[in-house]
This record gives sequence, structure tokens and C-alpha cells, in this order.
Amino acid sequence: MARDAVAEVRERTDIVELISSYTPLTRAGRSYKGLCPFHQEKTPSFVVFPDSQNFHCFGCGKGGDAFTFYMGQENVEFKEALQELARRAGVQLASVPTVAPEVDAHRQRLIEVNELAATFFANVLTNSAAGAPGREVAKQRGLSREMVDRFQLGYAVDSWDALLRFLTSRNVDPSLAAEAGLLQTRENGGHYDRFRGRFMFPIRDREGRVVGFGGRIVGEGQPKYLNSPQTAIFDKSALVYGLDLAKEEIRKRDQVVIVEGYMDAIAAHQFGHGNVVAAMGTALTEGQVGQVKRLSKHIVLALDADAAGQLATVRSIETMRGALDQDDIPVPDANGIIRFERKLNAEISIVHLPEGKDPDELIRRAPDSWPEVVAQAKPFLDFFIDAVSASTDPTDARAKAEAVARVAPVLQQVPDRVMLSHYVSLLAARLRLDERVVLSEVRRATLRTPASSAAAGAAPARRPARTSTEDHLMAILLAHRALCQEIVPKVQPDELSDSRNRELLRFLQDPSIPELEPMQLVAGLDDTLADHAERLLTTLEGKPEQLPGRIQHDALQTLENLGRERLAFLMRQLQGEIQAAEKSGDVAEVRALQGRIAALYVRHREFYPPPSPYFRDTRNAHPAP
Repeated sequence: MARDAVAEVRERTDIVELISSYTPLTRAGRSYKGLCPFHQEKTPSFVVFPDSQNFHCFGCGKGGDAFTFYMGQENVEFKEALQELARRAGVQLASVPTVAPEVDAHRQRLIEVNELAATFFANVLTNSAAGAPGREVAKQRGLSREMVDRFQLGYAVDSWDALLRFLTSRNVDPSLAAEAGLLQTRENGGHYDRFRGRFMFPIRDREGRVVGFGGRIVGEGQPKYLNSPQTAIFDKSALVYGLDLAKEEIRKRDQVVIVEGYMDAIAAHQFGHGNVVAAMGTALTEGQVGQVKRLSKHIVLALDADAAGQLATVRSIETMRGALDQDDIPVPDANGIIRFERKLNAEISIVHLPEGKDPDELIRRAPDSWPEVVAQAKPFLDFFIDAVSASTDPTDARAKAEAVARVAPVLQQVPDRVMLSHYVSLLAARLRLDERVVLSEVRRATLRTPASSAAAGAAPARRPARTSTEDHLMAILLAHRALCQEIVPKVQPDELSDSRNRELLRFLQDPSIPELEPMQLVAGLDDTLADHAERLLTTLEGKPEQLPGRIQHDALQTLENLGRERLAFLMRQLQGEIQAAEKSGDVAEVRALQGRIAALYVRHREFYPPPSPYFRDTRNAHPAP
């Protein structure tokens, strides 16, 4: 990736236009203001500064650039934000494979065919006599008309060519429909309907586009459920049912509940629990977990309570350990074979459903009890240890050894010593073992540092002519993480204007990251951050070595300078707004802006004396918040 790609995307992105697509903005002097999209407020305190292409909320304190805003609103990582904003800005990123226009157009055509089929199935269910069997299913399952319409449910009649004839009448080439997974190809070259006599569930991607179907047999027949085959647009392992309808509620509640089946998710939505999605009847995959994690890191699994469901949950947990974080770390597994797992970066809980109940039945019988059931979900480690120990005979020495070997790599990733001690004691008690033995096995699952060769082949970085204050601070913290371990937590993300530095700070502040050499740390970053981190380190090259005390002093002084710069920037912006408000005669706006200056100074009074006469005039009228 070109090293100036981030800067080019930032330059080509109009932050006012970007933020306006999420929250209404009105011009106020040289800037724009509106209600903050990051917290609830009645009086606008969210300001966008076009000149600097930055934003700041004087209510909650959030601020930053276009990358920061997009990451916060879409709950995505920096790399995803860069790719999307680059796409919008027309900037080609060398490391991101581009899709040929003709390939993209063909995929869109497949989606259009699927959406046409979804309309056909839905019309049959609601408006055709042939859809009576499907309507009976909807009635028996207690599906409201609103849910039928919301999820675009349908019915595929028990016919070999009903859909084929409909698509042909709409000038759809049967071979294209077969490629979309809707038709099967006969040996003689003809086609017939893939879905027959089935209650149909359109499966949509995160953007709400129909990419496939799930069909449940009505009456007798096998298989009970039939899904679309793997196609250019349908990959069951990377899709989550209902995510397009649930994403706003997931963001609002900051929690996602994952159930097993289509009906489970629909029932939840029908009774007001809109943050529920379905894993489409399979153990969770990395792709599915990655989809929901973008919206919330608070993940609750509510799979069936029977033995098979419990085992599926355990398998899901083990899959999730490979999908929930950023850095590949080699950990010995139960068989002593090195495999790459990732440190946990999400709160995973497991709902313990009453025996014999699935979410659909539980919600319909007692819809008001569902929030309580979800609230009582167990942390995944408790559930994991319970599940493993419950299937282990405490009198079988070999089985106990295998159980400890299975759990040890997971416990090894727990960064908090108190939590680790708790779970070691819990596992030891369940297996009737000495805690010291269990702890010893956990310690044997020792983390190994990522190969520094991961960064090999990177293009040599150029030393920049000038280094900003925040870049200098991050360079010191990256190069001397151990010396600055007490300083790193003092750095506030909102003081950093460069989103790459915020991501790097989050990495440095993570206590589970082991003590590594700077370039070993860089090797654990993705390409975009690695390029940036390498450039930061080069800014320190050629300078004489310093004593530890001097390095710490430099870091603290730079942090203070950064705070001064940030405060001075905000003060300048507000003073400019005051001048514009005074010129227009807006007294109320002048007073409101003076109050913000007062609050800013009180919040940052350690940096320097009051920089503005406005503070002295309004100090008593606007006490510190």
C-alpha cells in the first residue's frame, strides 16, 4: 500500500458530507453543528470544522477525523474504514484487490434474479390459492402478517417448473437462474425448480440484498431444510440471518443475541427483541462472527438446550476464539500442535435455555421473560468449563488430563490474574484436581512471540521532514513501551487526531499483549498500521541514546504539549465561531459558545492560564460541568 494512501483518502473525503449522511448539520459561522450521534442530547454540542476536516463534541468529548467518525458509527476497524472511504473517494489501495466491473455487474445480476424470485415466493404465499399450505404453516407458527412482510417470507409450490415459468416470463435466462441457485440442470440440458413444496426464507446480506434462500419442507419429505448452494453471491458460512433487520437495534443496545434457526430469530423480532439474529442452523463460523462483531462486541449465544445444542455451542466458542480479535498468537492446542489462535476481544455469554425449549417456543410462551433469560447468560469461560467438565469422568485420569489440556490454552489468554485464579480453581474443583497442577498446565501453554519475519519484505520507510506532536508521542511509546508503561494509560484516544494513532494506542494499551521488541509488535499489526508504525520508528533513528528517565520525561512532556495543542485548536475554533455569532447579532449563540470555552478551560486548566477574555466574562455564569 502506498504510504500516502491514508492522507489521500483524508484529503478527498469531505467530512461535512460524510457526517451529514448520519446526522443533520446546520451551518454556524465557519463550522457546522448538530446533535451528537455518539450520545443522547437535546441541545446540539457536536461541531464539524471543515477547515481542519475534524469534528468535536463538546458534550461527550469525542472528536477526530473522517476515519474516526466512520469507525465509531459503523463499529469497524481502521482497515475496513480505510477501504470504504477509499472506495467512496475513488482512491485505489494497492493492497486491496479490485473487482473487475464485468464481474461486479454479473454478481449484481445474480442478486436481481434472487430478489425477483423472493417477490414471486412472497406473492404466492400471500395472494395465491397455491400458497395455502404455506399460509397454514405461518398460522401454526403464530407468524404475524407484519413479520411475514418484514422478512419477505414466501412459499414455493410443489411444482417442477412454477418458478422456471415465472422467471422465463420475465426474460431471465434459465442458466443464469441456475447459477443463482434457483434452478437445477437436467441431464438433457433443461432446468427445473430447486425449491418445491417449501416455506421460503430469503437470506439477505448485511445491506439487505437477497443472495440466497432457505426452504423448510411443508409436510413429509427430506431434507427438512434446503439452502441455496454455494454461489458467487451466497456463502452460508459468511452470512447471518436477519442481520440487515437487526443491525440498528444491535447498535442501539450494544448487544447481539445469536440463535440457531430462522423461526427463532423471527419470533424474537415479532415480540420486540430486534437485536436477535440466526446462525442458520450451523455452528458459528469466523465469517459470521466477524459480521456481528462489527456491530457489537457483546455477543450472547442462545442455542438449543439439548445435548447436541450444547456441543454445538462449545464448537462455536472454539470457532469464535479464532474470529474475535486482531493478532495471531501461536498457542499449543490439546494435541501439542501449534495452531494460531487470537486473544479475545469480545464479551461472549451463553444463555442457558430451559431443558427442551428452543428460543422460538420460549419467546412465544413467555415473551416478557426473554430479557431476563438473556441477562442471566453465563460468561463463555464458565460455560466452556462447565461443558468440558460435565463430559469428563472425574475418576478417569486420562480423561481429566485431556480436559485440562483442552481448557488450558483458553485460560492462558486470560489477562487478569484474579480472573485466571478464579477459573483455575473452578476447573480444579470440577475435575477434583490440585489447583497447582491445573495452574502448571496453564502456564505450559506459553505464548510465543509472532515471527518478526512477518514484517519482512516491507518497503523501506522514509524519514519525514517534520513530525507532529502526536506522531512523536506514539513513536516514543512504541519504541519504549516497557519504560512508558505508566504513561501509556494516560493517553486519551480523543486527543489523537490521526485514526492510525488511535488504533496503535489501543494496541499498546492492551495488557494481554506480551512484552516484545518494537519490530515484533509491528509484525502483529495489519499492513496499514504496520506501515505507519514503521514510519514512526524511523523518526527516532539517528538520535543519541537517552537514559530511561529522560525518555519518560520526553514522553510526559510530549503528552502535555499534545494536550495544549488540542485545547488551543478547540479554543481557536470556538473564538472564530464567537466572532461570527457576534457579527450576526446572535446573542444566545455567543453565550453558548462562551460557556463551552469556560468548560474547556476548567477541564484543561493545568495547561496554561485562561487564553481568552471570554472565560473571565463568563466563568461565574458557566460553572464547570
